[in-house]
Amino acid sequence: MASSIFMDFEGFADVQKKLLEETSEAELKKLNKKIVKAGQDYGGTIIERNMPKSMDPEKSGPQRSGKVRRVPRGHAVDNIPIDNVKYSNGQTFGFIGWRPSDNEDNFYAKFFEEGVDEHSTPYNYNRKVPRIPKLGLFNKANKEVATFINEIGLAEYSKKLEEVFGSDNQ
Repeated sequence: MASSIFMDFEGFADVQKKLLEETSEAELKKLNKKIVKAGQDYGGTIIERNMPKSMDPEKSGPQRSGKVRRVPRGHAVDNIPIDNVKYSNGQTFGFIGWRPSDNEDNFYAKFFEEGVDEHSTPYNYNRKVPRIPKLGLFNKANKEVATFINEIGLAEYSKKLEEVFGSDNQ
């Protein structure tokens, strides 16, 4: 079941119009980028706190008999990818983490998000691949990051409104 909520604030259109008149679109884009980037950095610290970290990265990665072990350059927790801030249809957004198609050094870290059931694979001489429990770290961090972005956004836009309207006229 879904519901829609529509709110109309009297006078808000005037405030929005004045803000857009007094500031350039580039300034607002820069402000939004600053807010989203702060949220990405905050999200990265949340993930770093909760992601498992082995004692020795040399022992990470798959071990196959007769083949050299491919070892990541560092711990996944120290190499969480944070994309550049992007814009689309008037929205500003950013991405944190490994994409499903990612095959970089720490690609295995994405398995902690969704988990992996125990299974056999012919590429591993039909040996069992151990189960990786689902941690859902990025999904759990979403709510905290959204709250953080709302707080930062409110503070940054309040500063901008004070610049445009002055602190006496609100």
